[in-house]
Amino acid sequence: MLILGFNCYVFDSAACILRDGVLVAAAQEERFVRRKGTGEFPEQAIRYCLEAAGATMEDIDHVAFYWEPFHGLHHRLGHLISSLPGSLRFWSSHSGIWWSLVTAERELRRRIPTRDGRRAPFRFHSVRHHMAHAASTFLVSPFERAAILIMDGSGEISSTSLALGDGDRIQMLNDVRFPHSMGYVYVSLTQYLGFKPDSDEYKVMALASMGQRSDYYRRFCEIIALHERGAFRVDTRYFNYAQGGRDPWVSDRFIAELGPMRRRDGPLGDRHRNIAWALQKRLEDVALHAARYLHQQTGADALVVAGGCGLNSVLNEKLLRDGPFDAVWLQPAPNDAGTSVGAAYHVYVDELGHHREEVMESAYLGPEFSDEECAQALADAGLKAQKLDADALVEHVAATLADGKIVGWFQGRAEFGPRALGNRSILADPRRHDMRDTINAKIKHREAFRPFAPAVLEERADEFFEGARTLSFMSFVLTVRPEKRDLIPAVVHIDGTARAQTVTRRSNPRFRALIEAFDRLTTVPMLLNTSFNDAGEPIVNSPADAVRTFLATNLDTLVLGSHVVGGRP
Repeated sequence: MLILGFNCYVFDSAACILRDGVLVAAAQEERFVRRKGTGEFPEQAIRYCLEAAGATMEDIDHVAFYWEPFHGLHHRLGHLISSLPGSLRFWSSHSGIWWSLVTAERELRRRIPTRDGRRAPFRFHSVRHHMAHAASTFLVSPFERAAILIMDGSGEISSTSLALGDGDRIQMLNDVRFPHSMGYVYVSLTQYLGFKPDSDEYKVMALASMGQRSDYYRRFCEIIALHERGAFRVDTRYFNYAQGGRDPWVSDRFIAELGPMRRRDGPLGDRHRNIAWALQKRLEDVALHAARYLHQQTGADALVVAGGCGLNSVLNEKLLRDGPFDAVWLQPAPNDAGTSVGAAYHVYVDELGHHREEVMESAYLGPEFSDEECAQALADAGLKAQKLDADALVEHVAATLADGKIVGWFQGRAEFGPRALGNRSILADPRRHDMRDTINAKIKHREAFRPFAPAVLEERADEFFEGARTLSFMSFVLTVRPEKRDLIPAVVHIDGTARAQTVTRRSNPRFRALIEAFDRLTTVPMLLNTSFNDAGEPIVNSPADAVRTFLATNLDTLVLGSHVVGGRP
């Protein structure tokens, strides 16, 4: 049985294919069309998934889509009526998207027809957005029973959902509905602080670690109030998003009370840092409030998380450290891209009655390219490379890294989700005090305060990080042991933390071998690992993408499969 899952028309469009309940392939459209975070129809991602599965549309039995366009429509209409006339902007800006969601099946049949032009025999399923999120995390988790927390901007009507996963069943317990949304509040403050909304929220998270408690936190506690049953309420007088306002997302009242918006190119001061701190802290308050209610209601030992807020790695660690659960888990794409997978699994398990088949242990689900294709991309760009066998390659690259060089590393299948996990990575020596500033300024062309992540041998992680455990998807922030911070300064954030990835031989043999080789040279069992892309671009997907990024940045070395370009052309 083949099930195609996909999402689109908002942001982070993606597609996947399940074969008999096993995830064969998954990819985001942005990687193919080179438009970061795009919400356009994922035609290229679907075509890739079909190719990876060795299938055509005639072979697809079921198609799962991540949205029920008519679910809760009365709630949305009621909000529009109660918010007139301002809400007319909301309708004008969203009606086109809604109609696209309604016609998604028709668009799929038009974009990707069968070979003979006949109507493909698949059955189309619309899955509620938060159910797709819930299924994306629980049905592929290692837990037989777990509480489920979903937090994002909003689905059809819900912005936060609290649920219980038990065996093959997901039961919704409570939800918070639009316009009360921590996702939209965070997006609103992202723009207010001078960053790009629906894109740069991770910058706000990084900025928050540089702030401190202030009166702004008291104001956020008043604007966002905790309610019973794990819920919360937002004082929407401080925001424009509920009426379709996007420029700015915050209201005149917000600006009058908390100060003027920062220009995108304006300086960052203590006020901005402290507002970011207050926002992050209130997000954590809200999530912990929901988590405690879930634990009280379910008695579950584990919590699984999804939704856009699941990309907040500081929050995820806070849920584990200060929350009531023994374990907190996320799959590698908790954002909307992951709903393609969740919708497909929901259809397989809930609607078709099958049992859960697998735990999602790997994010390497995207395209893979042969050594011949890598060589051709280099030749097309006029780059000369040497080809090395596996052992010689890792020894050569490890020595290059230990010598202070910055390496673009392209191997195997592309990662699914927003993190580079050792197959589409920029790598560097974590021991060098100037490395973070060098990569931010000369390679990634981004803000100086942005941190970088360490990829560490899993069995050695406890030597460097408090609370170390298996962390395959770079979804949690750990405290770096104080006595180790001077040893690995390039991957230690200003607050003494790092978003660590642990690497095993099973998860990624070649990347693991490279870290081992670097350890033999330096006695440090980790590398600085950041995504292989320039600022504002998606992570590279193909060898040609990698070559273009290499030529457009100040990378010292490019490694494409077995081929090494050892310097600037």
